Amino acid sequence: MNPGSGVDRISFLPENVIETILMGIPLRDAVRTSILSRMWRYRWRNLPSIVFDEKSFPISEWRTLSHFEKKLVKSIDQVLLLHGGQIHKFTLDTYLKNPLSDIDRWILFLSRNGIKELTLDIRRCRFYKLPSCLFSCKEITRLELHYCTIKLPERFTGFSNLTVLNLQDVNIPLESLPLLISSSSYLEELVLKEVYDCHCLRICSQKLVHFSVDICCKELYLESAPILETASIKIWHPCCMDAPIYGAECKLIKLLGRLPSLVRLELIYPTLEAFAWDDVPVRLPMTTQLKHIDMDINFEAMKDILVALCVFRSSPFLKVLNIKVYLDKDAAGEYEQGFWKEQDLNCSFDCLQLMEVTEFTGTESELRFIEFVLANAPILERVKIYLKTNLKENLGTAVGVLSELLRFRRSARAEVLWFQAKTDCKVLWSSFEFV
Repeated sequence: MNPGSGVDRISFLPENVIETILMGIPLRDAVRTSILSRMWRYRWRNLPSIVFDEKSFPISEWRTLSHFEKKLVKSIDQVLLLHGGQIHKFTLDTYLKNPLSDIDRWILFLSRNGIKELTLDIRRCRFYKLPSCLFSCKEITRLELHYCTIKLPERFTGFSNLTVLNLQDVNIPLESLPLLISSSSYLEELVLKEVYDCHCLRICSQKLVHFSVDICCKELYLESAPILETASIKIWHPCCMDAPIYGAECKLIKLLGRLPSLVRLELIYPTLEAFAWDDVPVRLPMTTQLKHIDMDINFEAMKDILVALCVFRSSPFLKVLNIKVYLDKDAAGEYEQGFWKEQDLNCSFDCLQLMEVTEFTGTESELRFIEFVLANAPILERVKIYLKTNLKENLGTAVGVLSELLRFRRSARAEVLWFQAKTDCKVLWSSFEFV
């Protein structure tokens, strides 16, 4: 087509292509296409996805929050009224303080129009209580809720088609969350962050593949998740320590001891501190399939070190190990001199190929740990070490620490690289010497 020829090729594209184009632009721009020509007037009305967020309805364009809310409510009402087909996906991600009855009305409308994916992220002064009609949406496959209060109906039987559940900053009764999870028999992905009133949680989900949690919890029990592949766990332990709810078994075993298919694990500070009141086992009751571990460790706290060793001993297929060093003086215990020389991992690092250590401070315990890994990883290919500020600012100390690291025994193929910071690609010192 020559420039200025006037040939309209977009309007005659296949309907599925035009739908993809309209779904890829903000909703208000999709609605504005109705003025292009008679052929475009009603095309947006059949879009299966409706998204109201900062892109489609920016709050910065309005003088006050009150004006913004009034116009937003009116716009959503108009879109839902004029829409001519089923709405499979609806997203409301915005500030909305007052019109709670309007949200109830929208959810009722969606529950009668085949909703499959629903996201509510309503940032406001108080939590929004979900209407009971939402729990009758049997076709829903993805549910993401922020700043909501969840109360399950008495006769709730679960979401029979739900595959993704994402709950962040929500209130839900203690007994309701396990019911919600276990009754969603096809659940594959579960995200829990800042879930209140959830002090002890038991997870039973036969189809669960991906799990991410960031909550304040006395006890997290992964009782049955036989095909779980990835887990990201951050547990903030409450100060009040009651007796375990689900028996006297070690919390570490309850968390990781029954995950035969786990491939990738992330344990984020202060998770390891959650096991400080337990006797840490030498290894987990079953060998894991872990190939990639990300772990925050306080190398001055013996419990942190013991938990890490337990996980390592139970992961003979580990290929990638990422360690982030942190120091919590309140949680630190007396580091035992000679501790690492007494340890036997039974070849747990036989498959390790890559290791990365960030926030490295150069303490005796950190040095002995790296020495230990280097000596027990026969096929290790590369180690990356990123220095913490205290070492970057004291070049003399840094040189002394790095010189000691270079003397550690390691495999003939191992390459050790030192970086100033995680975001800095400049190598401070690179070792290609084989010891």
